[in-house]
Amino acid sequence: MALGLAGCAKKAAPARKTPTELQKTFEMKCRKDYGLNVITRIAGRTFWIYVPTDKPLFDFAAETPTPPDPLQKPAKYDLLYIKGSFKDDAFHFQYDVIPKIKGDLSNDGIRNEGTDYFNKIYNDIFTAITETMLDPQIPISFVVVAITDIKKGLEARYTFYLEDYRRASVEGIPYDEFTKRVLQESKGSTKFIGDEIGQHLPYNDIRMPDFLAKQIVNRIRFKFTQSDFPPQQNYEESILNIIADTLGYYNFSAFKTVHTDNIRTKKKMIFTPQELDAFGEDKSKKAQKKNGKLIHIIFENGQATIKDQ
Repeated sequence: MALGLAGCAKKAAPARKTPTELQKTFEMKCRKDYGLNVITRIAGRTFWIYVPTDKPLFDFAAETPTPPDPLQKPAKYDLLYIKGSFKDDAFHFQYDVIPKIKGDLSNDGIRNEGTDYFNKIYNDIFTAITETMLDPQIPISFVVVAITDIKKGLEARYTFYLEDYRRASVEGIPYDEFTKRVLQESKGSTKFIGDEIGQHLPYNDIRMPDFLAKQIVNRIRFKFTQSDFPPQQNYEESILNIIADTLGYYNFSAFKTVHTDNIRTKKKMIFTPQELDAFGEDKSKKAQKKNGKLIHIIFENGQATIKDQ
């Protein structure tokens, strides 16, 4: 199907400020070492990386149906809707959950996956980040990577807290845990087509509470739809456990209340930070909080090491 773009004038891209030394170093490494013409911008403490390409990023592949895992518990609930936000010093989570009517573990033998070219770009970008941004003295808190097929108008976007990546790089946290902390989005739009300089991106400074609200939503969605241990009884408690654990991972306490709204049962709850402490399944995090464990990341001679105290 042809995409009609006649009469659609593109807005002028906002002027880019003079690149910092970090931007110059990162862009030069991408060009020289990996042949990638990336464009970077810094908004506050957020480092934006735009990777335009005219080659396909996604493809379909056949897969062999696998038998159900006998150790995996079947899901008892369907999560129909989940939304999270932060405003007026409070987290707000709204959701719709129903009992699962029928479990269907079959598939049609087709999966969507990244192409080899996409996987190479992804690995090269994260290698460049490793080689230029592990120093904790770098004044960057968040990184956004947007890899965009400007021919078909498809984009994969990743937002993560740089300190999480530093810790994962030195095994301070498991890499599987790091992937749960990354906000991953796949989008499509005619606005992406022909956009060689990333003018469709917002280039905003990511705020920690907004990042946490979205991460919590992702974790709740994963718990209901992909986890080997989906909620079996009190799903509302499972949701509160995820909220408490996620905020605990970041020691985030700059909020007054957490609001939950079950739009199907019309049950609304409000928790103070002290009341939220009663929830959470991560026992190691609770012990760490009780014992006041402190973690230092030391950067010397281009190598990062982690030290507990």
